Amino acid sequence: HLACADVLSAFEGIPSDQWLTGKVVSTPKFGAFVEVTAPKGGATAQGLVHITQIQDGFVESVADVLQMGQEVQVRVTSVDMGAGKMSLSMKEE
Repeated sequence: HLACADVLSAFEGIPSDQWLTGKVVSTPKFGAFVEVTAPKGGATAQGLVHITQIQDGFVESVADVLQMGQEVQVRVTSVDMGAGKMSLSMKEE
């Protein structure tokens, strides 16, 4: 799920309180990978919503809460250009 740095750079400046619409692409045990489109330029990348960032309260199984292809609202919490990873949250700040 690594993205190249030039794609991730489009997400680097997005404030963490700005909500983006994304689509769930996979739901491993530890969270959900969500594909999002940058507001400027239209670059798309996948980020991880960790299981603790899906909702307030305990999530036993990601698949109970999220389905593949489901549209979700997420915000960018961190972009790691070196590792090619982006962290997302579905919870309020």
